[in-house]
Amino acid sequence: MKVGIAGAGFMARTHASAYDGMNVEVAAVASPSGPEPFLEEAGLEADAYTDPKELCERADIDFLDVCTPTDTHRDLVEIATETGTNVFLEKPIAPTLEAAREIEALVAEAELTCGVGHVVRFDPAYRRARDCEIGTPGVARARRLSPFPDWGSDDWFADRERSGGLFVDLAIHDLDYLRWCWGPVDRVFARRTRDERAVHGTATLRFANGAVGYVEASWAQPDSRPLETELELAGDDGLVEHESADPRAYRAWTDDNSTRDPALAKTPYRRQLEQFVDALEAGDEPAVEPAEAIASLRLALAADRSAERGSPVSPAEVEE
Repeated sequence: MKVGIAGAGFMARTHASAYDGMNVEVAAVASPSGPEPFLEEAGLEADAYTDPKELCERADIDFLDVCTPTDTHRDLVEIATETGTNVFLEKPIAPTLEAAREIEALVAEAELTCGVGHVVRFDPAYRRARDCEIGTPGVARARRLSPFPDWGSDDWFADRERSGGLFVDLAIHDLDYLRWCWGPVDRVFARRTRDERAVHGTATLRFANGAVGYVEASWAQPDSRPLETELELAGDDGLVEHESADPRAYRAWTDDNSTRDPALAKTPYRRQLEQFVDALEAGDEPAVEPAEAIASLRLALAADRSAERGSPVSPAEVEE
């Protein structure tokens, strides 16, 4: 297959690296400022475009991989559907429900495949945690702490109109994952503190099945601190924990011994893109379709609204 990448920043580099070793050729890259420096840095022999429509008009492009700021997703999907090009979108699907619904309608009308990159679902440690037998779900806890992402072009992460803010861009990783594990959320109560660009937030979730979740996300860590994540899923018959700072890839404690898996051979990003490519080849649905991504966006927006109001919010209330 041949892919065209929209974007020439951090996520574009991450995806380009993931394609290396797959049976996928990065045939073209589009960026308004010109992707030539990116192509040279990544060692790609791909065609350069400043107009993504020209890229999508190529008959040999099987899908467009959108690695651009969140507020550009809707327009790029419209270009892809006009040219009959399948599309893969980095998360979140869009900064607003309105734009997300338009994306869903565009790809449905054009009868094209659209996948959304909720990459935590493809992290082997997180997938293993989901599959562990812990009995009836009780309490979930997830943390995702990092410095402010100053690598975005034009500092777009700091513009909430473009990125959606902390809950929509960062916390959505864990909100999506916990919803995938334990189902719909009835209510969310969130808190947030801000100091210029630094933001730290928490969200307490009440699942429809009666379980409780806690998500903590931060863009307020020192620049010297790398991204760190933690996960804990507790039920009435077991407990599973994961910490990214723990060098052990995986341990399973039993009554008489413990076991450990070897280090990961494939990154979560590669696993995610492999699933999308396999789905295209087989004519199957991608792991995360627009409707599923919209449900997670709605939960993230509910958390954002709760933090603004200082009171609980039901995701079902969020319509815009």
